[in-house]
Amino acid sequence: MKVKDTEIVRKFHARPDAFRLAVLCGPNATRCQALADELAAPLAQSAERVDLSIADLTESPARLSDEANSASLFGDKRFIMVRLHSGEAVRAAAAIENLLAGYAGGDPVFIVAAGMADKTALAKSITAAPDALIATCYETSQGDAVAAIGAMARSEGVQMSRDTAADIAALTSNDLVLAKLEVEKIALYLDASPESPKPAESEILSVLGAENDEEDLGLLINAALSGDTKKLSGELAAVSPAGFSEVGLIRLMLRHLVKLADLRAKADQGTGVAKLVNHPSVFWKDRDNFARQLNIWSSAHIARLMERILALEIALKSSGQPDHVLVQEELLTITRKAARLR
Repeated sequence: MKVKDTEIVRKFHARPDAFRLAVLCGPNATRCQALADELAAPLAQSAERVDLSIADLTESPARLSDEANSASLFGDKRFIMVRLHSGEAVRAAAAIENLLAGYAGGDPVFIVAAGMADKTALAKSITAAPDALIATCYETSQGDAVAAIGAMARSEGVQMSRDTAADIAALTSNDLVLAKLEVEKIALYLDASPESPKPAESEILSVLGAENDEEDLGLLINAALSGDTKKLSGELAAVSPAGFSEVGLIRLMLRHLVKLADLRAKADQGTGVAKLVNHPSVFWKDRDNFARQLNIWSSAHIARLMERILALEIALKSSGQPDHVLVQEELLTITRKAARLR
Protein backbone atom coordinates (compact mmCIF):
# COMPACT_ATOMS: atom_id res chain seq x y z
CA MET A 1 0.00 0.00 0.00
CA LYS A 2 1.42 3.35 -1.01
CA VAL A 3 1.02 6.18 1.50
CA LYS A 4 2.45 9.67 2.01
CA ASP A 5 5.55 10.04 4.14
CA THR A 6 3.51 12.20 6.52
CA GLU A 7 1.02 9.33 7.01
CA ILE A 8 3.10 6.16 7.25
CA VAL A 9 3.95 6.35 10.95
CA ARG A 10 0.38 7.10 12.01
CA LYS A 11 -1.04 4.39 9.77
CA PHE A 12 1.40 1.74 10.98
CA HIS A 13 1.01 2.59 14.66
CA ALA A 14 -2.79 2.58 14.37
CA ARG A 15 -2.78 -1.06 13.15
CA PRO A 16 0.67 -2.56 13.80
CA ASP A 17 -0.53 -6.15 13.47
CA ALA A 18 -1.97 -5.45 10.00
CA PHE A 19 1.40 -4.64 8.39
CA ARG A 20 4.53 -6.77 8.33
CA LEU A 21 6.60 -4.53 6.07
CA ALA A 22 7.18 -0.77 5.91
CA VAL A 23 9.54 0.70 3.32
CA LEU A 24 10.91 4.25 3.15
CA CYS A 25 12.34 5.20 -0.24
CA GLY A 26 13.18 8.32 -2.25
CA PRO A 27 15.98 10.89 -2.37
CA ASN A 28 15.75 12.27 1.18
CA ALA A 29 17.98 9.82 3.08
CA THR A 30 17.80 11.53 6.47
CA ARG A 31 13.99 11.65 6.39
CA CYS A 32 13.83 7.97 5.38
CA GLN A 33 15.97 7.06 8.38
CA ALA A 34 14.10 9.35 10.77
CA LEU A 35 10.74 7.85 9.80
CA ALA A 36 12.10 4.31 10.16
CA ASP A 37 13.22 5.20 13.68
CA GLU A 38 9.74 6.60 14.43
CA LEU A 39 8.09 3.45 13.09
CA ALA A 40 10.25 1.26 15.32
CA ALA A 41 10.15 3.51 18.39
CA PRO A 42 7.33 1.71 20.29
CA LEU A 43 8.96 -1.66 19.65
CA ALA A 44 12.46 -0.46 20.48
CA GLN A 45 11.53 -0.13 24.16
CA SER A 46 11.12 -3.86 24.72
CA ALA A 47 11.46 -5.87 21.49
CA GLU A 48 14.61 -7.53 20.18
CA ARG A 49 16.10 -5.67 17.22
CA VAL A 50 17.72 -7.50 14.30
CA ASP A 51 19.79 -5.44 11.83
CA LEU A 52 20.40 -6.78 8.32
CA SER A 53 22.54 -5.37 5.51
CA ILE A 54 22.62 -5.88 1.76
CA ALA A 55 25.32 -8.51 2.28
CA ASP A 56 22.93 -10.57 4.44
CA LEU A 57 20.15 -10.37 1.86
CA THR A 58 22.26 -11.19 -1.18
CA GLU A 59 24.05 -14.07 0.52
CA SER A 60 20.71 -15.73 1.24
CA PRO A 61 17.49 -14.34 -0.31
CA ALA A 62 15.53 -16.39 2.24
CA ARG A 63 17.26 -14.71 5.20
CA LEU A 64 14.83 -11.79 5.51
CA SER A 65 11.75 -13.99 5.53
CA ASP A 66 13.41 -16.46 7.90
CA GLU A 67 14.32 -13.73 10.36
CA ALA A 68 10.82 -12.23 10.24
CA ASN A 69 9.25 -15.61 10.97
CA SER A 70 11.70 -17.05 13.49
CA ALA A 71 10.85 -16.88 17.17
CA SER A 72 12.97 -15.04 19.68
CA LEU A 73 15.01 -17.23 22.03
CA PHE A 74 12.77 -16.14 24.89
CA GLY A 75 9.58 -15.80 22.86
CA ASP A 76 9.74 -11.99 22.91
CA LYS A 77 8.62 -9.66 20.15
CA ARG A 78 11.26 -8.83 17.54
CA PHE A 79 11.60 -6.40 14.65
CA ILE A 80 13.98 -6.31 11.69
CA MET A 81 15.69 -3.16 10.43
CA VAL A 82 17.26 -3.16 6.95
CA ARG A 83 19.28 -0.24 5.57
CA LEU A 84 19.92 -0.18 1.84
CA HIS A 85 22.13 2.44 0.22
CA SER A 86 21.52 3.96 -3.19
CA GLY A 87 21.49 1.27 -5.88
CA GLU A 88 21.23 -1.66 -3.44
CA ALA A 89 17.45 -2.10 -3.54
CA VAL A 90 17.57 -3.99 -6.83
CA ARG A 91 20.01 -6.49 -5.27
CA ALA A 92 17.65 -6.94 -2.31
CA ALA A 93 14.58 -7.45 -4.50
CA ALA A 94 14.61 -11.27 -4.30
CA ALA A 95 14.74 -11.21 -0.49
CA ILE A 96 11.90 -8.69 -0.24
CA GLU A 97 9.80 -10.59 -2.78
CA ASN A 98 10.34 -13.77 -0.72
CA LEU A 99 9.07 -11.97 2.35
CA LEU A 100 5.95 -10.74 0.55
CA ALA A 101 5.24 -14.20 -0.87
CA GLY A 102 5.73 -16.01 2.42
CA TYR A 103 3.80 -16.50 5.64
CA ALA A 104 1.53 -13.54 6.34
CA GLY A 105 2.40 -13.25 10.04
CA GLY A 106 5.76 -12.77 11.65
CA ASP A 107 7.65 -9.85 13.08
CA PRO A 108 7.60 -6.43 11.38
CA VAL A 109 10.31 -5.45 8.91
CA PHE A 110 11.37 -1.84 8.37
CA ILE A 111 13.45 -1.06 5.28
CA VAL A 112 15.28 2.19 4.54
CA ALA A 113 15.87 2.23 0.78
CA ALA A 114 17.09 5.77 0.21
CA GLY A 115 17.53 6.47 -3.47
CA MET A 116 15.00 3.88 -4.66
CA ALA A 117 12.26 5.37 -6.84
CA ASP A 118 8.64 4.46 -6.26
CA LYS A 119 8.20 3.52 -9.93
CA THR A 120 10.47 0.44 -9.83
CA ALA A 121 9.10 -3.08 -10.16
CA LEU A 122 9.97 -3.77 -6.51
CA ALA A 123 8.17 -0.64 -5.31
CA LYS A 124 5.10 -1.64 -7.32
CA SER A 125 5.13 -5.12 -5.72
CA ILE A 126 5.27 -3.56 -2.26
CA THR A 127 2.47 -1.14 -3.18
CA ALA A 128 0.30 -4.04 -4.30
CA ALA A 129 0.75 -5.99 -1.05
CA PRO A 130 -2.14 -5.37 1.39
CA ASP A 131 0.09 -5.96 4.43
CA ALA A 132 2.94 -3.67 3.36
CA LEU A 133 3.39 0.10 3.41
CA ILE A 134 5.70 2.17 1.23
CA ALA A 135 6.30 5.92 1.34
CA THR A 136 8.54 8.15 -0.75
CA CYS A 137 10.58 10.80 1.05
CA TYR A 138 11.23 13.73 -1.27
CA GLU A 139 13.57 16.61 -0.63
CA THR A 140 11.67 19.24 1.34
CA SER A 141 10.99 22.57 -0.37
CA GLN A 142 11.64 25.77 1.55
CA GLY A 143 7.94 26.58 1.78
CA ASP A 144 7.07 23.13 3.11
CA ALA A 145 9.99 23.25 5.54
CA VAL A 146 8.89 26.62 6.94
CA ALA A 147 5.33 25.35 7.39
CA ALA A 148 6.54 22.14 9.05
CA ILE A 149 8.87 24.02 11.40
CA GLY A 150 6.00 26.31 12.38
CA ALA A 151 3.90 23.25 13.21
CA MET A 152 6.78 21.73 15.22
CA ALA A 153 7.11 24.96 17.19
CA ARG A 154 3.39 25.03 18.01
CA SER A 155 3.48 21.41 19.20
CA GLU A 156 6.36 22.33 21.55
CA GLY A 157 4.58 25.43 22.85
CA VAL A 158 6.90 27.86 21.05
CA GLN A 159 5.29 30.93 19.51
CA MET A 160 7.50 31.42 16.46
CA SER A 161 7.29 33.92 13.63
CA ARG A 162 7.43 32.77 10.03
CA ASP A 163 10.73 34.66 9.62
CA THR A 164 12.34 32.67 12.45
CA ALA A 165 11.00 29.43 10.99
CA ALA A 166 12.50 30.45 7.65
CA ASP A 167 15.85 31.13 9.35
CA ILE A 168 15.81 27.62 10.85
CA ALA A 169 14.93 26.15 7.46
CA ALA A 170 17.89 27.96 5.90
CA LEU A 171 20.27 26.89 8.68
CA THR A 172 19.30 23.22 8.30
CA SER A 173 19.00 23.22 4.49
CA ASN A 174 15.32 22.28 4.87
CA ASP A 175 16.28 19.07 6.72
CA LEU A 176 13.30 18.52 9.04
CA VAL A 177 15.23 16.11 11.27
CA LEU A 178 17.83 18.76 12.06
CA ALA A 179 15.14 21.45 12.24
CA LYS A 180 13.27 19.45 14.88
CA LEU A 181 16.43 19.36 17.00
CA GLU A 182 16.66 23.17 16.76
CA VAL A 183 13.00 23.64 17.71
CA GLU A 184 13.37 21.29 20.69
CA LYS A 185 16.48 23.20 21.78
CA ILE A 186 14.53 26.48 21.66
CA ALA A 187 11.63 24.99 23.61
CA LEU A 188 14.01 23.71 26.29
CA TYR A 189 15.74 27.10 26.54
CA LEU A 190 12.42 28.94 26.87
CA ASP A 191 10.94 26.28 29.17
CA ALA A 192 8.00 26.23 26.79
CA SER A 193 5.27 23.59 26.60
CA PRO A 194 1.83 23.31 24.98
CA GLU A 195 0.35 24.11 28.41
CA SER A 196 2.68 27.09 28.89
CA PRO A 197 3.56 28.56 25.47
CA LYS A 198 6.40 31.07 25.21
CA PRO A 199 7.33 33.52 22.42
CA ALA A 200 10.60 33.02 20.54
CA GLU A 201 12.14 36.42 19.87
CA SER A 202 13.85 37.09 16.54
CA GLU A 203 17.33 36.91 18.10
CA ILE A 204 16.79 33.46 19.66
CA LEU A 205 19.03 31.68 17.14
CA SER A 206 21.90 34.04 17.87
CA VAL A 207 21.40 33.65 21.62
CA LEU A 208 21.59 29.87 21.38
CA GLY A 209 24.42 29.90 18.88
CA ALA A 210 22.33 27.85 16.45
CA GLU A 211 23.59 29.89 13.54
CA ASN A 212 27.07 28.56 14.20
CA ASP A 213 26.15 24.96 15.11
CA GLU A 214 25.96 23.61 11.57
CA GLU A 215 29.10 25.45 10.56
CA ASP A 216 30.95 24.00 13.59
CA LEU A 217 29.73 20.49 12.83
CA GLY A 218 30.67 20.96 9.19
CA LEU A 219 34.23 21.83 10.23
CA LEU A 220 34.46 18.56 12.19
CA ILE A 221 33.03 16.52 9.31
CA ASN A 222 35.25 18.05 6.65
CA ALA A 223 38.38 17.71 8.78
CA ALA A 224 37.63 14.01 9.30
CA LEU A 225 36.74 13.23 5.67
CA SER A 226 39.79 15.14 4.44
CA GLY A 227 42.15 13.20 6.69
CA ASP A 228 43.36 16.29 8.56
CA THR A 229 44.10 14.94 12.04
CA LYS A 230 45.61 18.19 13.33
CA LYS A 231 42.62 20.25 12.22
CA LEU A 232 40.13 17.73 13.65
CA SER A 233 41.91 17.80 17.02
CA GLY A 234 41.78 21.59 17.00
CA GLU A 235 38.08 21.69 16.10
CA LEU A 236 37.21 19.11 18.77
CA ALA A 237 39.07 21.19 21.35
CA ALA A 238 37.21 24.30 20.20
CA VAL A 239 33.73 22.77 20.58
CA SER A 240 34.46 20.80 23.77
CA PRO A 241 33.56 23.55 26.28
CA ALA A 242 30.03 24.00 24.90
CA GLY A 243 29.67 20.50 23.46
CA PHE A 244 27.78 19.66 20.29
CA SER A 245 24.77 17.65 19.17
CA GLU A 246 25.98 14.11 18.43
CA VAL A 247 22.70 13.27 16.67
CA GLY A 248 22.92 16.51 14.70
CA LEU A 249 26.44 15.61 13.59
CA ILE A 250 25.33 12.16 12.44
CA ARG A 251 22.43 13.58 10.45
CA LEU A 252 24.62 16.26 8.89
CA MET A 253 27.36 13.74 8.02
CA LEU A 254 24.84 11.40 6.40
CA ARG A 255 23.54 14.27 4.30
CA HIS A 256 27.11 15.19 3.35
CA LEU A 257 27.93 11.57 2.45
CA VAL A 258 24.80 11.23 0.30
CA LYS A 259 25.95 14.28 -1.68
CA LEU A 260 29.53 12.97 -1.84
CA ALA A 261 28.29 9.59 -3.08
CA ASP A 262 26.25 11.28 -5.81
CA LEU A 263 29.24 13.33 -6.94
CA ARG A 264 31.53 10.27 -6.78
CA ALA A 265 29.12 8.27 -8.97
CA LYS A 266 29.16 11.03 -11.58
CA ALA A 267 32.96 11.21 -11.39
CA ASP A 268 33.10 7.43 -11.94
CA GLN A 269 31.08 7.96 -15.13
CA GLY A 270 33.72 10.34 -16.47
CA THR A 271 32.68 13.82 -15.31
CA GLY A 272 35.65 15.88 -14.13
CA VAL A 273 35.90 16.76 -10.45
CA ALA A 274 36.29 20.49 -11.17
CA LYS A 275 33.09 20.51 -13.22
CA LEU A 276 31.21 18.59 -10.55
CA VAL A 277 32.16 20.79 -7.60
CA ASN A 278 31.52 24.00 -9.51
CA HIS A 279 27.96 22.99 -10.33
CA PRO A 280 25.31 25.32 -8.79
CA SER A 281 23.99 22.41 -6.70
CA VAL A 282 27.23 22.51 -4.65
CA PHE A 283 27.37 25.36 -2.14
CA TRP A 284 30.38 27.54 -2.94
CA LYS A 285 31.86 27.20 0.56
CA ASP A 286 31.86 23.40 0.21
CA ARG A 287 33.54 23.18 -3.21
CA ASP A 288 37.13 22.82 -2.03
CA ASN A 289 36.13 20.24 0.59
CA PHE A 290 34.19 18.12 -1.90
CA ALA A 291 37.03 18.33 -4.44
CA ARG A 292 39.52 17.16 -1.83
CA GLN A 293 37.26 14.33 -0.61
CA LEU A 294 36.42 13.11 -4.12
CA ASN A 295 40.12 12.51 -4.61
CA ILE A 296 40.27 10.46 -1.40
CA TRP A 297 37.11 8.35 -1.19
CA SER A 298 35.91 5.76 -3.74
CA SER A 299 32.23 4.85 -4.13
CA ALA A 300 32.82 1.60 -2.23
CA HIS A 301 34.55 3.45 0.62
CA ILE A 302 31.71 6.00 0.82
CA ALA A 303 29.13 3.20 1.02
CA ARG A 304 31.04 1.60 3.90
CA LEU A 305 31.34 4.99 5.59
CA MET A 306 27.56 5.40 5.49
CA GLU A 307 27.17 1.95 7.06
CA ARG A 308 29.56 2.95 9.84
CA ILE A 309 27.71 6.19 10.55
CA LEU A 310 24.35 4.41 10.65
CA ALA A 311 25.89 1.80 12.98
CA LEU A 312 27.16 4.67 15.13
CA GLU A 313 23.62 6.00 15.42
CA ILE A 314 22.49 2.60 16.70
CA ALA A 315 25.40 2.52 19.15
CA LEU A 316 24.41 5.92 20.57
CA LYS A 317 21.05 4.45 21.53
CA SER A 318 22.31 1.18 22.99
CA SER A 319 25.86 1.68 24.27
CA GLY A 320 26.61 2.54 27.85
CA GLN A 321 29.43 4.87 26.77
CA PRO A 322 28.91 8.65 26.65
CA ASP A 323 27.72 9.81 23.22
CA HIS A 324 30.55 12.30 22.75
CA VAL A 325 33.16 9.59 23.35
CA LEU A 326 31.68 7.30 20.68
CA VAL A 327 31.39 10.12 18.14
CA GLN A 328 34.91 11.44 18.74
CA GLU A 329 36.37 7.94 18.41
CA GLU A 330 34.57 7.45 15.10
CA LEU A 331 35.69 10.83 13.77
CA LEU A 332 39.30 9.98 14.60
CA THR A 333 38.97 6.57 12.91
CA ILE A 334 37.59 8.19 9.76
CA THR A 335 40.35 10.80 9.78
CA ARG A 336 43.08 8.17 10.01
CA LYS A 337 41.50 6.18 7.18
CA ALA A 338 41.27 9.26 4.97
CA ALA A 339 44.89 10.13 5.72
CA ARG A 340 45.97 6.66 4.55
CA LEU A 341 43.91 6.95 1.35
CA ARG A 342 45.26 10.36 0.35
